[in-house]
Order: sequence, then C-alpha cells, then structure tokens
Amino acid sequence: MAKSLPAIPGNTFPQLPLTVPHAAFEPASSLLSRLAARGGASSMQRFCGDIAFPIDPLFRGEKVAIGQLAQLAGCDAAALERVSVCHLGKGHFRLRDEFASRQSFQRLRVRVCPECVRAESPSAAESWRVPRRLQWKFSSIRSCPEHGCMLVNLPPEKFSKYARDFSAQLRKHYCWILDQPMIPAGLSSFEQYLTNRILKGRGDRWIDRLELNVVSRACEVLGLRIAKGPDASLAGHREADWRSFGALGYDVLKDGPVALSGCLAAMAREEGVDGRFFGRLFGPWTTWLKSRSLGDEFEPLRDVVRRHVFDHFSVRRGVLVLGVPSEGKARLNVNRHRKMTPYRRPKMTPSCTT
Repeated sequence: MAKSLPAIPGNTFPQLPLTVPHAAFEPASSLLSRLAARGGASSMQRFCGDIAFPIDPLFRGEKVAIGQLAQLAGCDAAALERVSVCHLGKGHFRLRDEFASRQSFQRLRVRVCPECVRAESPSAAESWRVPRRLQWKFSSIRSCPEHGCMLVNLPPEKFSKYARDFSAQLRKHYCWILDQPMIPAGLSSFEQYLTNRILKGRGDRWIDRLELNVVSRACEVLGLRIAKGPDASLAGHREADWRSFGALGYDVLKDGPVALSGCLAAMAREEGVDGRFFGRLFGPWTTWLKSRSLGDEFEPLRDVVRRHVFDHFSVRRGVLVLGVPSEGKARLNVNRHRKMTPYRRPKMTPSCTT
C-alpha cells in the first residue's frame, strides 16, 4: 500500500495548464477527480501520485489540502471549503456549522442524475465536464429538481477508493447511465429544504436548529408512521417511498414542536388504533427514537416527544420514556409546560471528508 502523503502547510502547487471551472455546488473530491480526468490520468490516485498531491488529507477535508487543490484548479479556496465535508472521526462529519453522521451520506455508492450526464457530457472521454453535486451525496436527497427525475445509483465498486473517483466512475459506466430510463419525480419541499440548507446554510426556525442528520431522518420516519400506521416496519421501503415519507414528515416538523405534538395527538384519534400505549401507537417513530445508535444531537427531538408522552399518557412512575424516568401519572393540564432538556452539542476534535 502506498504511503499517504500529508498536507504540509506552505507547500504550493502551480495552476495546471488543463483545468476545469469549479461549480458552486461541487465538493473538493469531485474537483480533484475532474482535474485528473482533464489531464488524461487513468485515475485520481495515479494523478495524485504523479504530482505528489496529498489525496487522503483532502478526503478528510483538511483545510490545507483544500487550499492546495484550489491552487491547482485556480479557484477560490473559501468557496471550495464551503461545500466540502470535514471528517471529525468516529463516524461524524461537519459541513460548515452543520453536523452529520455516517448514515447521512451515500459514501460508497455514487448517485447521479442521468439527465445531467446526458446534458453535460457529450462522451465518456469528456466525463470531466460533469461536476458532482454536493447534494447528491446526501442519502435523503433522491431526485434532481432541474430535470424532475430520480437519481440512480451506479453499480457498486469492490474498493471505496474507486467509488471516490467521480469522473472515472462516469467514464466507466457512461453507457449504462445513458441506458437508464428517466423516472419522473415531482418537486419535493423536503428535498428542496435540505438542498437549500446544504448549499446556503441554516435558517432560524426550530427545525433549522436541529442538526442536519436529525432533520433528514426524522422527517422520513415520522412520514412513515403517518403514511403506513403504527405497525409499519423501518425496513423494506423503496427510495420513492422514503421520498414521499420525507415530504409528509417535513410538512409537520417545519412548523415546530407544537405541530409535532399535534400530529402525535392526532395519531391517538385514528380509527382502529390502540391509543393507550404510546409505544404501540407511535410504532416506528418510537422504535427509531429509542435506538442506541442515535447520538446526543437527537435529544431536542426526543424531548418534545417525551414531553407529549408525559402530558398525554398514563405512565407508571419510574418507567423510562426515551431514556428519562416518568414522574407518575400523566398531567391533566395538557397546556402545562415542562422545561426542555438543553441540547449539548457533542464535543469532537476535528481531524478534518469530502
């Protein structure tokens, strides 16, 4: 295995004679891949080895490596860093002030819009003309709003280093991509929200204060419960189904904790459901929130659900509700406010992936 080169501050790289323009939505890994393809290299790894470029630090999102890539491409380093993801370690990532987990990304599978490839690349040899959209890397964004169609997953690779080379993947699977049928997808307010947040930043609503990985999955699972009922499973759904679930959940969560509590109350009034036990009533929503894989960043969401349960259900004293013991029977006054548990963002030392 070749030794990984470090990104050394002070090292400079002259701009390449053959370059590509950096698109505002393009992460650093895609830009590096397109530069390699534009220069005629057989792979991004070979290209970086030839010019002694620190490829692994770039994929970790280290600022020095991103700056050195900007020198190669002759583009703005700050603009490139803005759309590049930094690895914090232990399956956690940062995009500017956004926090995300490994489940937020399609890390080992490349997704593309076939219509974008058809429009931007006249041939496999010019695959470098197609920049990868940052939003295509996020699991909860499954369609292209420009062409109104679903994204497609390229065939899997045996090694992740090959999947990272975006232009090489387009070149390898170019004919396969062109053969893919266009699957229509209507405009999704949920995906539009995620795209705007990924590319432009947060707003100041309650939903914007939730971390990105919390929002994306919460909308989908809440929408699953709304659409399929309390007996729905968290597994076995198509990509198009998850897309519609996300839109349903977003229509609730965008209006804040009061709307979420109102949605949970409406579930108890559904015909044919057992509204006595919150675990059975909320079904996949409760199952997901109880998962041990969810970090502390999910606590603001759990707290809203927990408050609703304490105020609307008879729960014996000491019984754990999403990790917090009940104080006894439900409050009769549903308007009584409980102090929400403050959210403490996980402390992590950035090692700084794209």
